Amino acid sequence: MANVVPGALKVSNDCIADLAGYAALECYGVVGMAVTDQQEGVARILPTYRLRRGIGVSSEDGRVVIDLHVVVEQGINMSSVSDNLVSSVKFILKKIAELDDVEVRVHIEGMRTRA
Repeated sequence: MANVVPGALKVSNDCIADLAGYAALECYGVVGMAVTDQQEGVARILPTYRLRRGIGVSSEDGRVVIDLHVVVEQGINMSSVSDNLVSSVKFILKKIAELDDVEVRVHIEGMRTRA
């Protein structure tokens, strides 16, 4: 049993992005995080050590807003994968970072077959 320690917990945006990214990669149907090249307009899959570039963390009206840019597996139900992503990210942030009021937005940047 854990002891309660008085005080406040402050978590950086980079830490939140890392937690959200690793939670997203564990979800069924997600191939990887994506970043869109501004000049060419093409989405690229990011390596695991650069997950933060595919995740936006901001604050709106006192709540944390997370934008996930993902590439999903071809042939899956995008609605189910999006719902799964939202619930997984919210769960991990509640459990580890103790964030209750989180909005997760899923942006599907592309589809790809798993190799």
